[in-house]
Amino acid sequence: MFKDGWFYETYLGASIALKVKEHLYTGQSKYQKIDVFQTDTVGKVLLLDDILMTTDKDEFYYHESIGHIALSMHPNPKKVMVIGGGDGGTAREALRYKSIEEVEMVEIDEEVINVSKKYFPVIASELENPKLKIKVEDAIEYVKNAKENYYDAILCDSTDPEGFAAGLISKEFYKNASKTLKEDGIYISQSGSIVLQEKEFKTALENMRAAFKYVDAAISVIPCYPCTVWAFLIGSNSPIDRKVKSIPQGKLKYWSPELQEKLFIKPVWLQEKYFDLQRIK
Repeated sequence: MFKDGWFYETYLGASIALKVKEHLYTGQSKYQKIDVFQTDTVGKVLLLDDILMTTDKDEFYYHESIGHIALSMHPNPKKVMVIGGGDGGTAREALRYKSIEEVEMVEIDEEVINVSKKYFPVIASELENPKLKIKVEDAIEYVKNAKENYYDAILCDSTDPEGFAAGLISKEFYKNASKTLKEDGIYISQSGSIVLQEKEFKTALENMRAAFKYVDAAISVIPCYPCTVWAFLIGSNSPIDRKVKSIPQGKLKYWSPELQEKLFIKPVWLQEKYFDLQRIK
């Protein structure tokens, strides 16, 4: 919501506010409302249906988390699928790995890609990379029909699981994703605020445990997201070894090999409630 020169995002009784310097773009795609505005504090901001997606200043916390937590654990990632991620940031991070041969970015809304290219060139900097194949399709259907035993990693950079994205935390979707991964493949998804979205986190966790042999979670920080503390659920059909096996190229701003294992240290309540009693296969 915009009011008196400020943007407010309110969700489940919590709110963030940003002073708007200039409204740069507003439009309605087939799927959602898209806005871009300029601030003095965090640079340009991208909204989808009035929900904050990314900002110039803190985007690297999110994109480096979803990209490197998973890919650094794989010894030789070659083929990667990015679900959503139309701003290009997650694909950018995946393409930092020397071993990468192909990244498929499956984004349902082409207008998000177009807006990101225009207003967020740093985030979208790799959208023309020849290793990147952009598929403007519904990821739920795409994964259902994808090759089995093909991908080394799937990075699910989706909006919150509501509306057209609700199926991205279903058992059926996770089972299809599990099939399309290689035996040592890794699935990771942004899994919301553990403070505000525990219900959605619990649903996603239970459904992932029905599809993958091994499930874990990392906890990171995203400064401009509500309540800051953000979860990333990880699934695999091989034991999840948190140690770094592959190093991304280039200079990063947040993730490091030293940080990697620390991101798996969960708040005591979360560990006791959801991870001390692992599912028995």
